[in-house]
Amino acid sequence: MAVIFPMALFNLVGSLQNLESAEAAGDRYETKPALIANGLCSILAAFLGSAFPTTIYIGHPGWKAMGARIGYSILNGSVIALLCFFGGVTLVLKVVPIEATLGILLWIGIVMTAQAFQEVPKRHALAVAMGLIPSLAAWTLMVVETSLQKAGTSLFSVAPKFGNELFIHGVIALNQGFLLSSMVLASVVVFLLEREFAKAAAWCLAGSLLSLFGLIHAYVLTPSGIQNRFTFLAAPDFAVVYALSALCFSLAWLWTRNGAERG
Repeated sequence: MAVIFPMALFNLVGSLQNLESAEAAGDRYETKPALIANGLCSILAAFLGSAFPTTIYIGHPGWKAMGARIGYSILNGSVIALLCFFGGVTLVLKVVPIEATLGILLWIGIVMTAQAFQEVPKRHALAVAMGLIPSLAAWTLMVVETSLQKAGTSLFSVAPKFGNELFIHGVIALNQGFLLSSMVLASVVVFLLEREFAKAAAWCLAGSLLSLFGLIHAYVLTPSGIQNRFTFLAAPDFAVVYALSALCFSLAWLWTRNGAERG
């Protein structure tokens, strides 16, 4: 369950984000039927032996910019299905290095990052930048872990040696549940910019609860790697700071409301 639950949760959040990205690009899809189809396909794939949940297609703005329509998805799915049915994936990888596929992923990432800044009101660009920080931490952690593994050591052994040169424990904490923490941080900044302090406080409370039960920021560093920590008081420091932030924003909301009433 420590693997299944967070994977399912992040898959759900990722699907919702992809639907939002498509709508921002001008194409709206109903949430309920899209998620139902997604779940049914995951169940069917599981019965056929797949360990990977399906998710709604990522990169809608990029595909649309390239002129792709429904025929692209049909052609793409048909080719992948044929390769899987007849064991052609291994043959393709012998001819085409897997690194060659990174180009399209990089393109999609650039397009979606650009969309995030372009489609929001100009004053919310700060919130978009804030929302990218947990993802950047996750990428940094992946680079560090890969480098240490290739050097024949582990993060568990090296982490105490980083000291103040690389705040590795902060990087790990930001990596844990980074999709959710990105949403929390970006939302808080948006409502602060709009001076809607009550909503900012509500998002801080959400961050506190998520930290409290280990959905974000919580981890245990072991010799075998970083493990999720789902329990009560999983990340108490983060939970307290989020709660204190919620208190501060609530006081700011009361102050501005009383000031408006006096005015």
